[in-house]
Amino acid sequence: MKKSFFFVAALALVFASCENTAVPDQFVATFEEATVTPPAADSILLLSESGTIESGNFKFEQEVADYGSWGVYYFGSVVSNKKGRNYAYYADSYKSAAGGAFRGNNYVVWTNSYAGVDRVVLKEAAVVPGMYVCNTTWVVDAILNGDGMSEEAAGKGLPFGDDDYFELVVTGSLNGAKTGEITFDLARGKHYVQNWTYVDLSPLGKVSALKFTLQGSKHNSGGLTTPAYFCIDNFGAKK
Repeated sequence: MKKSFFFVAALALVFASCENTAVPDQFVATFEEATVTPPAADSILLLSESGTIESGNFKFEQEVADYGSWGVYYFGSVVSNKKGRNYAYYADSYKSAAGGAFRGNNYVVWTNSYAGVDRVVLKEAAVVPGMYVCNTTWVVDAILNGDGMSEEAAGKGLPFGDDDYFELVVTGSLNGAKTGEITFDLARGKHYVQNWTYVDLSPLGKVSALKFTLQGSKHNSGGLTTPAYFCIDNFGAKK
């Protein structure tokens, strides 16, 4: 009987040790501590210059690019509290297709940066269990109605067909060394993510940074024409 007790106790210690390598619940990025500008509903958090937005155990990079008469644009991670599923103009690109956050009020909308601001950096290296993701309303509009730019034999910017896809690639690294890569379909043929969906990141192992890449079947000479945006909430959460 005593041997059984010690065996169970030893197993408990092993599992506890493994669990401690993962992101603790209190370090999950919910983005609720972020104050959007202006601090009201239907707005986004924009930094005055390139930097990071911190939430939980993570730092999310944001690039501020001033193109003069063309305006100021924001890349990387932008905190949004916008609600609603409609897409009518550019400002709606910061809306989740689910109509709001997964939990609470705030979530992140990530968009591709030519400067490479595409990472999430951990304050302390750990195994990241996963995150919740969703398409933006702009992406859904491009899937259903076409993007107006992609080059296709039958015309420009057609809606998604059976062979079209839009996918997220997450690459993990530990102190600069690649730990693994995960690919998740944001859209495949006629099917697309329109509600918050969990993505398991644990196969990447212990990481100090995560990199996002968006790729798809719709292109022209300038590259991907499907809007390179997706939404994140409860980053580091367990399912």
